[in-house]
Amino acid sequence: MTATVEDTRPLWGIAQYEDGTRRVPWPVSHAEIERAMGGAVSTLAGLGVTAGERVLWCTLLSEAAHFWPLLIGSMLGGAQFSLADATAPDALRVGMFVRQLEYRAVIGVNEAVLDGFDELERSYRDVFGAVSIVGARPGAYERLTAVGLTPYWFVLCGPAVAMATLPGGPARVDPNEWALTELDGRIHVTSTQPRETAFDNTPTAIRGSLVDETSFYPETGAHS
Repeated sequence: MTATVEDTRPLWGIAQYEDGTRRVPWPVSHAEIERAMGGAVSTLAGLGVTAGERVLWCTLLSEAAHFWPLLIGSMLGGAQFSLADATAPDALRVGMFVRQLEYRAVIGVNEAVLDGFDELERSYRDVFGAVSIVGARPGAYERLTAVGLTPYWFVLCGPAVAMATLPGGPARVDPNEWALTELDGRIHVTSTQPRETAFDNTPTAIRGSLVDETSFYPETGAHS
């Protein structure tokens, strides 16, 4: 019988997620971040974000636990990545990157970034029209589809990251890490691997309808 080696490393960090009523602190271990890196490589490969491709991530420092595995997963798969804040002022940076470099994907676009383009009087089609994959969060997704673009759902579903594999398809969590349930129209998450913080049918801020235990469609027009 093989003994289990205890991970005695300090915490990777303390993250935060939205549960629909408040921001919840979320202790995170190195082991779960490392597993998420491997899952990110697989997810990105399925989207064609592989060796020689570029991806632009739009994120906030408070979302580090969600995005760090995605950033490292980009590099592990051989892709190059750029970063921009998911804020209205940094829309200028997003527009600059997309204008000067060819990106396979721009992921994490939120309403604040789109508000920034509105302030700059830049059309969404002008900015994103040549990008193969635009991963958009609830709120931004609807605004992009309204102008004829075909974004992919990208959702921070509590502690989990969910992304569609096709434009218009459901958002999917890592099936090796998470199981989903729906209660009164709100998505709940359950962790299926050992974690510093265990999640058992834990509510998230995301409203939507399940497709199966690892995928869902966010409710359009409902962001909390």
